[in-house]
Amino acid sequence: MRKLLYSIIGLFTAVTLTAQVTIDRTTAPEPTPARSIELGSAAQFELKNGLKVFVVENHKLPRISMSLILDRDPIVEGAKAGYVSIAGDMIGAGTTSRSKAVLDEEVDFMGANFGTSASSIRVGGLSKYTDQLVDILSDVLLNPTFPQEEFDKLKAQMLSGLQANADDPDAISGNLRGATIYGLEHPFGEVMTEASVEAITVEDCKSYFDAYFRPNIAYMVIIGDITAKDAQKKLKKALKKWAPADVPNHEYAKTEVPTAQRVVMVDKPSAVQSVVWLGNVIDLPHGHADIEPLRVANQILGGGMSGRLFTNLREDKAFTYGAYSNFGVSELNATFGASAKVRNEVTDSAITEFLNEIVRMRTASVSADDLVAAKASLSGSFGRSLESPASAANFALNIARYDLPADYYNNYLARLDAVTAEDVLRVSNQYMDADHLTITVVGKAQDVAGKLNAFGAVEYFDANGASTDAPTFLFTPEGVTKETVVNAFFNAIGGAEAFQNIKELEQEMSLVAPGMPGAVGMYTKKIVPSYYVTEQSMQGMTLMKVEYKDGQANSSGMRGNATLEGEELASTAKEAKYVISELEWLEDMSGITFDGQTLMGGKDVYQITDGDAVHYFDVATGLLHMSTETTEGPEGDVTVTTVYDSWQEVNGLTFVKTISQSAGPQSFTVTVDKVTWK
Repeated sequence: MRKLLYSIIGLFTAVTLTAQVTIDRTTAPEPTPARSIELGSAAQFELKNGLKVFVVENHKLPRISMSLILDRDPIVEGAKAGYVSIAGDMIGAGTTSRSKAVLDEEVDFMGANFGTSASSIRVGGLSKYTDQLVDILSDVLLNPTFPQEEFDKLKAQMLSGLQANADDPDAISGNLRGATIYGLEHPFGEVMTEASVEAITVEDCKSYFDAYFRPNIAYMVIIGDITAKDAQKKLKKALKKWAPADVPNHEYAKTEVPTAQRVVMVDKPSAVQSVVWLGNVIDLPHGHADIEPLRVANQILGGGMSGRLFTNLREDKAFTYGAYSNFGVSELNATFGASAKVRNEVTDSAITEFLNEIVRMRTASVSADDLVAAKASLSGSFGRSLESPASAANFALNIARYDLPADYYNNYLARLDAVTAEDVLRVSNQYMDADHLTITVVGKAQDVAGKLNAFGAVEYFDANGASTDAPTFLFTPEGVTKETVVNAFFNAIGGAEAFQNIKELEQEMSLVAPGMPGAVGMYTKKIVPSYYVTEQSMQGMTLMKVEYKDGQANSSGMRGNATLEGEELASTAKEAKYVISELEWLEDMSGITFDGQTLMGGKDVYQITDGDAVHYFDVATGLLHMSTETTEGPEGDVTVTTVYDSWQEVNGLTFVKTISQSAGPQSFTVTVDKVTWK
């Protein structure tokens, strides 16, 4: 028997090897026709008040989710930009029978999830709590109280977020793109500012809720362990008092493409790389026949790591960590665009390559291999999305909202398979309008603006998308050197000799960051040059402590204990050596260069460079105004920006009082509460 089995195995192997030999692998196999699919259906019904409900039953797990979604027009918020967002958060801030704390406690007890936004209320959890979840949703919808104390908290959080984004190149790029393409008075272009947030009141939030949260423009999507019949019974009872009403309509003219190519820029003097986006407005509503051809074209151009942009700008040119393209679908207007973060010195070269690849899409037919690969990637993504029960509900919702054919999503793969190279060329010419692109750049104008003129006259904007004058570039004032700048700084804080004579310095500080539950206490002590300790704590718990003494250093805290060595030890020893780090400049200035004088945020500053760090000194006071330092992050260089907001006098010498620091989207503020020196 064993010999017989071996013989069969041997025969099978021989046949397999013979087949491998005869297969022609030089030619890709012909793709098979797109398979037809039958998507899971959603039961539908409508309540008397006009609420349209979609239910997708899934009894595999004892869970349920309910999402209420508004279908309203975009809104121009004007001088109170931000009130719609705050209103969305305020909806879940308490009801007439549940305070915010009680609401949170009930949700936590059930292990549920709950959230609100300007156009939705979502709740979900175990299906055994369905009645309680429906009760919470209906209570929040029918009886919100908009408490002033919660409003004040949300407003403060939004202001903190704006401060964090004020130095974030990605956030600035988004503001610039929307403002220059759509305009500041368009719902897709207006920019939220500190002034607009400060103007918001609780009454604005209440008015928004009363005007727009109406059942006749709402949809409810329910997914999980419930029948459609049971869902209808529960919602009919819970929402019978939710009355329909006329909802404000807003109409906007279609956004026009610029008459010629535009180059717009926000100057960020501390930037070591440019955030580049280039694109144009497109008219592509849901259900349009060009969506699938453009999806394929975009996939080939910049839909991922296999896209031409990624291959060109990253793999071939090493300009960036990643370059991509995308497009939107909207009943009003959307955009086609491509973007990347590139080093200052190659900003113009990167834009040239972007344009080359876009022109290539518009002039040369894509290969059969590119077409097959793009379709395979897109069909695979679609197939993976079908694994989620939410897909059926979302598809049903989109069909209802955008008046799509009932079999729209069932035929998606067939439409994708029907896309030809000629279709890709056609939509590339129609939607990738290379002659009317808007090129946006957020970066250091001193380094890149001159080269950008090759693409058109550069227009300048501020971080909030408002037009502004061209920046003042660096120039060398007569008689100013790196020595005079450093000496002026020490004279402003009390004299270099006075700081060199300090032997012991203690500081108590507090650190506050957006999203943190409380302030972080910080304590440092130096006995130069051989002792240094720094400790961070919160609510009585030590987060981190580093102590250096006589050439040795140890760290302790939440990450455990460790002995510092190598660069960490050297850095800690350096902290102990100088009572303030600027004293190191006086020992050796050979590595420092004086770059010149410029204008930064309306303030005249001197700029000096020390290795990877750039320092800006207030011309009027001599004090340090800002410092930037470049470090390597997982997705490229990251600029750490430190702004010295205020200074304080302590026994005749001047020390920093408050510091704001940011690294990408992360930001925090440090306040020096106490300084003792001797």
